[in-house]
Amino acid sequence: MTPTTNGRIEGTREQILNILRRSQSGSVEDLARELGLAGATVRRHLDVLLRDDYVSVAQVRGGTGRPKHFFSLTERGAELFPHHYVRITHRLLEEIVALTPAETAGRDGGELAELVVGKMCERLLVEYGPRVTGATSEERILSALTLLEDEGLDFAIDRSGGELRLLGRGLCARIGHGAAGADGVAHDRALLERLLGVPVTALPAEEVPHEFLCAFLVEERSFVDGPRVAEYHS
Repeated sequence: MTPTTNGRIEGTREQILNILRRSQSGSVEDLARELGLAGATVRRHLDVLLRDDYVSVAQVRGGTGRPKHFFSLTERGAELFPHHYVRITHRLLEEIVALTPAETAGRDGGELAELVVGKMCERLLVEYGPRVTGATSEERILSALTLLEDEGLDFAIDRSGGELRLLGRGLCARIGHGAAGADGVAHDRALLERLLGVPVTALPAEEVPHEFLCAFLVEERSFVDGPRVAEYHS
């Protein structure tokens, strides 16, 4: 389907863009399997998305045989997705209004930002923790990301290096980049670790792709009864 009058893309092409946004990249085979469509059908949709500069393609060699082609969102493609900053802004304002004189006394702007972000993350954990499901780390990630993206906390799964990583454009990281004293990356890491129930390690800045603000290595585990959601600590 072609873009609608409001600039959105709908139908199968929208589904393809959503998958690539969530998983960062994918082959025709990956997309066909997830969509339940023939590879030839997926290729036709990708040809249109390539033509319109919503996706790009790169060759990846892996052992013997022909290289595989992996597709990913371009900057133009990423701009199709709204960022739900109104919702998260309301949460931050609620936390600011709820601060007591005892909590604000003697704190500078950076310290107050740190306190507010921490309180907001704690509320997100209480609200979303019981709703995250899955028997493996990756299944729980997919469940958590579906919840967090509505808050403007935007992450993508990356398996290109053989490890399970999350690449973030999360609002906490944005706050950390813009407010002295507010370690947004630490809050993102702590929130993810408690939601997923597995160790999450923040990666150094040199390992973060330029279009993201933070990156995390997630330990892969399988669960029988599911992990216990821990108390939030940044």
